[in-house]
Amino acid sequence: GAVWQAKNIAHEADGTNTFDVYYKGEFFGPIHLQVPGEHNIMNALASIASAHYLGISPEDCNKGLLHFGGTERRFQRKGVKNGIQVIDDYAHHPTEIRAALAAAKKVQHNKTWCVFQPHTYSRTKFLFDEFGESFEEADEIIIADIFAAREAFDETISAAMLAERVAQAGKSARYVGDFEAIRAYLEEHCQEGDLLMTVGAGDVFKIGEAFLK
Repeated sequence: GAVWQAKNIAHEADGTNTFDVYYKGEFFGPIHLQVPGEHNIMNALASIASAHYLGISPEDCNKGLLHFGGTERRFQRKGVKNGIQVIDDYAHHPTEIRAALAAAKKVQHNKTWCVFQPHTYSRTKFLFDEFGESFEEADEIIIADIFAAREAFDETISAAMLAERVAQAGKSARYVGDFEAIRAYLEEHCQEGDLLMTVGAGDVFKIGEAFLK
């Protein structure tokens, strides 16, 4: 019943999306979207609605979205090494983590590896159970040390505790150690055809960059 709708959605093997846009029940035009995920299809509809209001044609909407490759640290493709895709995402809230991992599922690959760096002790503690249940779409989860940001060290919460909580949800999750230990673990265990995601609002992206080097 929405005024703007996406229909005939096709998720391509490379993670891109194609769909038809309808406005008030009438065909508006086809769209090819370079960024993956259902949430980006909804974002595209919002941008199309805004563009239409400003008088931009359906053809130019399609051209604009066709050349939009995403923003930095939002499902950012960092590179490929030994057939392993490396993607970085700023997601640091359970809802964002689910969306990022759901988008990864649309990309053709074997195992999904997720290296998550919790952001601040207080958020990790407050959303502890929500974080524990937010990695359903990942096959292997590694929890990096908490990124303290502005906060002082809090001994009542840790990355190891969160890894244990994720494992309690039935997932293969572990705390490995510092960034170099994580990189070495990935080197040993990631296989050709896998997808490696570094996730978090801190400097976790450095792990993916080190892995690529």
